[in-house]
Amino acid sequence: MGIDWVRRATLTLMIVAVALGVALRVQAFARNPSFWIDEAMLALNVVHKPIPELLQPLDLNQGAPVGYLVASKLMMRACGNSESTFRVISLAAGLAGLLIFARFVHAALPEGAARLGTSLFALSPYLVSYSAEFKQYELDAALAVGLMHAARPVWLGTATVGRQLWLAVAGMVAVWFSHPAVFVLAGVGAAVGVEALCGGDRRAILSRVAIGAAWAASFAVCWLGFTRKLGMNPYLLDYWAGQFAPLPPTRPGDFAWIAHHCLELFDKPGGFASSDFGAGGLAALCWCLGVVALRKEERPLLIAVTLPLLLVFFASGLKKYPFAGRLMLFAVPMLLVLVSRGAAVLVERVRGLSPWLAPLVVGLLLLPGIAECWWHVKVPLHAEEAREVVRQLEAVHQPGEAVYVYYGAVPAFAYYAWPGPIPREDVTLGVENRNGDARRFHDELRPLLAESRVWVVLAHRQKSEEAAIRAYLDASGRCTEVARRTDAILLRYESRTLVGRR
Repeated sequence: MGIDWVRRATLTLMIVAVALGVALRVQAFARNPSFWIDEAMLALNVVHKPIPELLQPLDLNQGAPVGYLVASKLMMRACGNSESTFRVISLAAGLAGLLIFARFVHAALPEGAARLGTSLFALSPYLVSYSAEFKQYELDAALAVGLMHAARPVWLGTATVGRQLWLAVAGMVAVWFSHPAVFVLAGVGAAVGVEALCGGDRRAILSRVAIGAAWAASFAVCWLGFTRKLGMNPYLLDYWAGQFAPLPPTRPGDFAWIAHHCLELFDKPGGFASSDFGAGGLAALCWCLGVVALRKEERPLLIAVTLPLLLVFFASGLKKYPFAGRLMLFAVPMLLVLVSRGAAVLVERVRGLSPWLAPLVVGLLLLPGIAECWWHVKVPLHAEEAREVVRQLEAVHQPGEAVYVYYGAVPAFAYYAWPGPIPREDVTLGVENRNGDARRFHDELRPLLAESRVWVVLAHRQKSEEAAIRAYLDASGRCTEVARRTDAILLRYESRTLVGRR
C-alpha cells in the first residue's frame, strides 16, 4: 500500500510538473517581451543580411550556428519580421526537448528517478526562459537530448540498420545547428563504440566507425568553413576571458576556479539556485551518487552524459569554448540525468531513517527551480524594455529634435526604430565605451546640447556610465521629461540656451 501511494504521488508530481513546464514555456513566448541587446544584435544580422552573408562572420560580434541562422532567415521570409517569428524555433525546441527527455529517462532510468528527472527538466528555469529567446541555446539542449535518445538503442545493441542510419544523419545535421553538438556526439560516439568493442562484433565495430566518420566529415566542413572563424574573434575571446579553464592548473587559485565553475553549473544554468534558496551542493552530491549508480547499471549512458562535460572543460582550457553560463545550457539534460538517478539512490538510503527525509530531498531539489520560474513569470530573465521606450519616443518626437542613443541601446533602437518616423539625421548613435573614459560621452552629447532639445535613450545600462551621462546632462541643461521602463529610460533635456530664452 505504501509503495503504491509513493508511485501515485510521484506520477502526479511529474504530470503536474510537465503541465506547468509546458505552460511556462508557452507563457514566456506569448508574453512577447522586447528584444534584449543580444537578441537585437542577432536579429539585425538576420534581417539585413542575405543568406550567403549569414555564412560569413556576423556583425556586432555575434555568433550562431549557420543552420540556425538560415532557418531563422527562412522563418522571417515566411512569417514576417517580428519577435515571435524569431523565437518560435526556441519554443519548438523547448517543448520538443521536454517530451524527448521524458521518453529518454523513462527508458534509461528507474521509474522514480525518471519521474524526478522529468520534473526537474520541466521546471528548470533557464530551459524555460531560453525557450522564449532568439538565441540558439535552447536548441543546443534539445539536440543534446535528441542525440542521446537516438544513440541509446545503438549502444544497447538493439538498433536496426535504419536506426543506425538515422543516428548518423542526425549527428551530421546537428553540428550545423548547434556548436556544442560536437561534444555531445563525442560522448554518444564513445558510448556506442565501447559497446561494439566490448561485444567483439566486427560488423558492429565497422558500422560505428562509419557513423563516426560521417559525423567527423560533416563537422570538419562546418568547422573549417564557418565555425573556426568565430573562435578567432578577439572581442569574444576578451569577453569570455574569465570563463576559460586554467589548464594545466598550477596555483591554488586555478584549483579554486575549477571547483567554483564545476559547482556553478548546478546553479546556473543547472537551475538549482534561486535568489533566496540554493540546492547546488545537494545536486552535486546527487550527481556523484548518480555516477556511481550508472557505473554499475549502464556504463555507456554514463559515458554519454559525462564525457561531453570533460571535453568542454578541456576545450575551454584551449580557449575554444567558455565553460560557463548560457553556453553550457546544452549540458543541463546530462546533469539532470545523473542528479535524478543519484537522488533516487539518496532517497532509498534515507527512507528508513525518517518518513519525511525522502520527500524533503525531492522538495529541496525542486524548490529552487520553482521559485526561479515564478520570479521569471514576473520579470523575464533578460528584461529590457527598449521597444516600449522607442515607441514612446516615436509618439512625441518632433522633426529636428536631436536624439542621442546610448551605445547599449543602439542594437534595439536600430531594430525597432528603423524604418520608422524618426529621421536618421536627427539621431546620434553612441560608440561603445564600456569601461572607457566617461569624457567620450561628453564629446558625443556636447554638440547636441548646444542649441537644441535632446531626447536621450538609455537601455542595457551600466550604472557608472549612466551616472556619468546624467551628471553631464544635468550640468548642461534641464531634464523636462523622464519615462522609466525595465532597464530602459527615455529622457528629454533642454539646453541652457533654450531655458534662458524662456
